Amino acid sequence: MFEKLLSSLPYNPSLVQQLSFYSKRMRRESIVRRTGIIFLVLAFFVQFFAFISPPQPTIAYSSNDMINGGITSRAEAVSACQSDTKSYGTVLKDFGISCTAVAAAATVSISSKDHNNTLYSMGWLPQGQTNHRTHKATNEVGPLNLVGISAPNTLYGRLLSSFDSYDHSTYKALQVTNTAGKTFFILFDCGNLVAIGQPTPVTPCKYDTTLLSTDAKCYQPCTYNKAIPATSSQCFEACPISGKQTLPKSSPQCVAACPYNKALPANSPKCFSPCTYNKTIPATSAECFPPCEYNQAIPSTNAECKPCDKSVSSVDALACIERHKTATNVTQKLADANNSKANAGDVITYTLTTKNNGKADIKNVMIFENLSDVLDYATVTDPHDGVVNANGAISWPAMTIKAGETVTKQITVTVKSPLPVTPVGATDGAHFDSFMTNVYGDTVTIEIPQPPVKVLETVTTTALPNTGPGTSLATFAAIIIVASYFFARSRLLANEALIAVQDNNSGGF
Repeated sequence: MFEKLLSSLPYNPSLVQQLSFYSKRMRRESIVRRTGIIFLVLAFFVQFFAFISPPQPTIAYSSNDMINGGITSRAEAVSACQSDTKSYGTVLKDFGISCTAVAAAATVSISSKDHNNTLYSMGWLPQGQTNHRTHKATNEVGPLNLVGISAPNTLYGRLLSSFDSYDHSTYKALQVTNTAGKTFFILFDCGNLVAIGQPTPVTPCKYDTTLLSTDAKCYQPCTYNKAIPATSSQCFEACPISGKQTLPKSSPQCVAACPYNKALPANSPKCFSPCTYNKTIPATSAECFPPCEYNQAIPSTNAECKPCDKSVSSVDALACIERHKTATNVTQKLADANNSKANAGDVITYTLTTKNNGKADIKNVMIFENLSDVLDYATVTDPHDGVVNANGAISWPAMTIKAGETVTKQITVTVKSPLPVTPVGATDGAHFDSFMTNVYGDTVTIEIPQPPVKVLETVTTTALPNTGPGTSLATFAAIIIVASYFFARSRLLANEALIAVQDNNSGGF
């Protein structure tokens, strides 16, 4: 059309009006095309950023995981250790593993049956002696005696191979060495610590149970200066004479009246600090010892000074606690609901019994129960004065349990209706496995009817499917090129029409 008007203009000057109108229309068209190109370029950049920052696969974490959602790199494990997330750094320290050792760990691939099938995976939740999903023995140990972690945070270890649905499984892990040269593994999927053989934390300090035996501050304190060890040359009973306190009492220069018997000189053989437990003998006598709280005939340091047969030392009073658990299906009137099947809406009452089998009262005993697995399919309708936290653990205030006393607590739950159809988690096979399992001394398992469709969450590939961002980028690039061509063409025609009008007005034609 433009070429026709332009070629006819010298012979018909009246066409200049049409050419002027054509120029204005092409300018408006170029504005519209320019706006379209702007939006196309913005859309192109959206696709470009989607291409260079692809989505990452995620899996919902289990409360059994030591690091929620696991880790994707060694740096994430170091960060969790340094920030002590979910007491992770404290747990590693209890096994002699420092954050520096984690930073130096190597990335390896391990099989669940490596080291003659002696790999033990540790987690927060008890599984019982049998994995109810795979029906394999767990050889579970725990709760493990940890330092610096208060109840109800407890740790359990079980065979890594007990989670295998098939012959064995392969895991990506960090290989780390503790201060004693023992090898451990940190699983990428969940952050859980894996030990070779049954896990054994570093023993607590004999003199301060809030410290580890490997801690530099673990020493028998000096009786006269708690800040230094008893073996220090600076640990001595000061001279009681005024002005001579910097001298030991045994110094020949420390001579004065006996502070324990003013009728005797300080250097008299009978001038001695009397034994706290027997005033007729010196405090330094081999027979001067605090009597055992449980047997007055032996000293408290005697290995036989124990609150009960199961305890390993005089301070191991918690070993005297005997725990048992039963479950009653109130709706079905089953007095013993263990290994039974519950239906949607059933009311179940768990009874926890805690007995002190020791010879002395035990103070600050906290009764707690982890209901995480139960709460997959049920809701606590009556905690019976207990408090349920965000992790699914119910606890009661610390109490003193007298020797021989039995304390009973109850928890009432109602099975959800309708039942959840959430599939089994890939990192925790006990999560939504159609069983309500928990352990309080005894393992209680109640089966839940499986939903019509039960799909196991299984990772079959290490990469997400290609959703086509590269194809989209190429398509957008082609569209932008075509749109740019028409935009440039419309501007060129508008400019040429304007020039033709100006030339005509100036008599150029």
